[in-house]
Amino acid sequence: MKKFFTRNGIRSLIQMSILGITIYWLIKVLMNPELFVDFEKYCPMGGIQSLFTFLENGALACTMSGMQLILGVALLVCVLLFSKLFCSFICPLGTVSEWFGKLGRKLKIQFTINDTWDKVLRIFKYALLSITFYYTLSSNELFCKAYDPFFAIVSRFGHDVIPWLAIAAIAILAIGSIIIPMFWCRYVCPLGAISTLFKHIYVVIALVVIYLVIYLLKIEVSWIYLLIILFIAGYFFEAILPERSKSIQMMKITRNTDSCIDCNLCSKKCPQGIDVASLEVVNHSDCNLCGDCVGSCPVSNTLLINNKNSFRWMPILALAVFVLGGIYLGSKLELPTVDIKWGTEEEVAKSEYVEYSGLKNVKCYGSSMSFVGQMKTVKGTTGAATYTNSHTVKVWYDTTATTGAEVKKALFSPVRVHVKDGVDSLKYAIVDAKVYNFFDQMDVFYLDQIVRSDGNILSFESSFGEPVNIRFYADYNINTDSLRKSIERKYITLKSGGKEYQQSINFKVSEANRTKEYVTGIDLKRGMFMPYKRTCNNYKSYPKDQIVSFEMTFDTYPRNEQMMQYVINSVAKKDTAVVGMVTYYKSEPTLRVYFVKDKTDPQEVANLITAEKLTITYDNGVVEEMDNPYTYR
Repeated sequence: MKKFFTRNGIRSLIQMSILGITIYWLIKVLMNPELFVDFEKYCPMGGIQSLFTFLENGALACTMSGMQLILGVALLVCVLLFSKLFCSFICPLGTVSEWFGKLGRKLKIQFTINDTWDKVLRIFKYALLSITFYYTLSSNELFCKAYDPFFAIVSRFGHDVIPWLAIAAIAILAIGSIIIPMFWCRYVCPLGAISTLFKHIYVVIALVVIYLVIYLLKIEVSWIYLLIILFIAGYFFEAILPERSKSIQMMKITRNTDSCIDCNLCSKKCPQGIDVASLEVVNHSDCNLCGDCVGSCPVSNTLLINNKNSFRWMPILALAVFVLGGIYLGSKLELPTVDIKWGTEEEVAKSEYVEYSGLKNVKCYGSSMSFVGQMKTVKGTTGAATYTNSHTVKVWYDTTATTGAEVKKALFSPVRVHVKDGVDSLKYAIVDAKVYNFFDQMDVFYLDQIVRSDGNILSFESSFGEPVNIRFYADYNINTDSLRKSIERKYITLKSGGKEYQQSINFKVSEANRTKEYVTGIDLKRGMFMPYKRTCNNYKSYPKDQIVSFEMTFDTYPRNEQMMQYVINSVAKKDTAVVGMVTYYKSEPTLRVYFVKDKTDPQEVANLITAEKLTITYDNGVVEEMDNPYTYR
């Protein structure tokens, strides 16, 4: 155990702790799919990309927040003043690369490539960095998530991952690091490329100043060109001048040539393959101040940091300050994911804003832009901002054109939820309630679970109000006091993976009154049915007389979830003659399918619709199967 109290031992302990915590939470998520762990929350690479998207587009990338942005900036400042400490102490991919390298040495299959090929291969990570930033800036979605091995594993190959890219990256990480020391870090890692560039901050400053001068001269030049030039400069200092380039970092490995016994242990122990024994000051771009060379030296005070033994622990202390300081500052900062104004200067000057919290469906850049698009259609609005970390939105409106109440009404999405079927001929009671803290689809789900467990509610629907208006359709003997108490419970019990867990809720009922109205079971079925309509496969390109249709009757129809989008996705991909689907309620739930005459067989289309499994193709190319949610007669 003594080795863990050495400097190198502390580094190993930090590395194992980071991996251990990650694996622990990954196992927890696998055991409980309802548990959400935001593995991106402390991602500095995402923060760095978000910094650029914020400067370029005025919006944070993807689900990034102030936390990631601050940690990204902290990483760059740490690189500038000290070295690539994140790479040597924290990065899980760097840790795994080191371990694979040790395996390769034990198997005696590892070798170091020659200088020419080393220079050639280093181009790859700068090319990958350029591609990553290009697509991130273009879409405001983190393109690195498409291939990043760490994200692919912890997200269990989620929808943001392009499987073949991620699998290739994992294979390169594992096989490459076994055969060639630190292959991923040297030749692939885009964060390593950024870090190397910021070790030469004077180059970054000079190029940024030139860009600003061009900007002030009102010459339009895209950020993309500045980034490309920066990346070329980074490659030059890393590949062409790896040992002679001068950085301004405060701490470097130094070697006392007078006491050195030329044992070469420092060079052999360096994970990056740097020939430390031939250098007096290690200026090499690959050096991340891990200290393995210092720990391996058998002669006291020969290998030191800045020629001072008292600086032995400074990198670890500096890392702790930057990480903990970054987390603290990040927790205090919340930047808007998007903040867009579309009104004229005059309209914006007359604007006020309404703020709404608890919108859990506003959770990333995509949903934020969808929200902005929705708000642009609202009369009198002049701008909107979203804060995905707290699920809060702000909407600005011209006070001469609309009111805050009208804007809030536009924020609200009414729902209709079917709980269970009643008897067609029986009469059912109607209860009108006003409920606080009822915001989005998650709250709809929680209320659905509450009334299902009680068994007295057949359906409910919501409409805008402060508090929200909810109309319940219930058994004729419904007790409104019991309904109120049920809705205001503190917890509900949910199931996931065969296990139960408690979910806290916070509904408050200001009033619940039974009306004098009633509704029959059959009218309730018709009223709660959610119709669906969609065209596909260039429907408008065909003459109307070429489009024919047939009907199918549903046997089971899950009313609370609109799943027809998956049916049409599966069917239309397999049969391009299918051009549309519509659902409606006649005497019972009905599906009408539209297709091009003489281009397909209706029976074959029906077979695709009634298949037990649907094949879903997502926009990112991911294909998966799901159980067909509908059955037909």
